Amino acid sequence: MKKLLTIAAACLLSFTMTACSSNNEGGQSTAPQNKLEEIQQKGKLVMAVSPDFPPFEFIDNTKSGIDQYVGADIELGKYIAEQLGVDFEIKAMDFTAVLSSVDLGNADIAISGFGWREDREESFELSHGFNKDGEASCHGFLIKEADAAKYTTLADLANATIAAQVSSLQEGYTKEQLPDAKLQQVTSLDIGVMSLETGKVDALACTCDLAKGYASANEDLVKADAEFDITYDSEHDGNVTAVQKGQTELLAKINEIIDEVNEKGLYDEWNTAAKATAKELGIKFED
Repeated sequence: MKKLLTIAAACLLSFTMTACSSNNEGGQSTAPQNKLEEIQQKGKLVMAVSPDFPPFEFIDNTKSGIDQYVGADIELGKYIAEQLGVDFEIKAMDFTAVLSSVDLGNADIAISGFGWREDREESFELSHGFNKDGEASCHGFLIKEADAAKYTTLADLANATIAAQVSSLQEGYTKEQLPDAKLQQVTSLDIGVMSLETGKVDALACTCDLAKGYASANEDLVKADAEFDITYDSEHDGNVTAVQKGQTELLAKINEIIDEVNEKGLYDEWNTAAKATAKELGIKFED
């Protein structure tokens, strides 16, 4: 009898171990092997953004919560989350912190009006380009209307004091194309505009369309005729998203989605809608 009980116990133990093994293989979740799997398991895409760059990303003060963050890049982030089948979360911060938040794993993706830069490609996985024919195709200056005749060419700004957002494309263009200019780094474009209005700088380097937008909201400011030469960047047209270096599975999926967005012209639709929203808030982008 004792022998039979021992055999029965052994069989029961064997059955239990087999059942547990089966559950682990078939039904239990395992640790994610990459960022894409992590996003899918947690059911949420976290996007880092600096919401001070209309019409890409800005704040609609008539709304609250996540709905207050509007713009074409916000819609792109929502669309990527939707295509991944997960929820969408926004983490708003200064522009200088956006990429580092992805590097540290505090956000899954950075979308904040980024253009391609060599140093960014070395440190992050950058997506295919989007918004190739929009604001990203022109970079220039916001200046005082009284100086419109003074700054008509890039050479006219050679010795000027120029504000540019830290780590922005325009900061790089200023350093490369206006090496003798006095560069004043600002953490946000609003601070740059304020510096221009108070006479602390002669110009604010920004996208051409953004310069038009700020000028429409302030009759004392205009977009300068002078513009940066970006022909050497033509192979990297448009804006890009960024994810952690090495997360190629996530990048591949994002690229698929962006290719679809480009094919369907969705970003242009979001951009048009964002400009309409900005106009309601007092910012106009059309000439």
